[in-house]
Amino acid sequence: MATTLITEIQQAQARLQFLSRADRGALVIRILRELKTHRQEALGNVPAERCVWIDRLIASVSSTISEIANMQDAEFNRVLNEFEKLIATLQDISHAKKRPKTIH
Repeated sequence: MATTLITEIQQAQARLQFLSRADRGALVIRILRELKTHRQEALGNVPAERCVWIDRLIASVSSTISEIANMQDAEFNRVLNEFEKLIATLQDISHAKKRPKTIH
């Protein structure tokens, strides 16, 4: 799902000037869902005190969806860039944990 979301973010950036506020809000909600999924699946067994950063991010995004969707194009694009990098990083970390370890 993360790869699809990254593609979706890139497509939104390419047509940013044509996105409605509703489209922007829907994209932010999809990003938020991906963050929540990662928190539950990849970090579910990690002690809560080590997950404060993602919990705060999720809470912050949850409470500011409309403000994010109403940002000017350039500012919204910067936010999308950061979300894209974060989701790619989280995806890489998740895949690294799932790879079987080989002994050399």
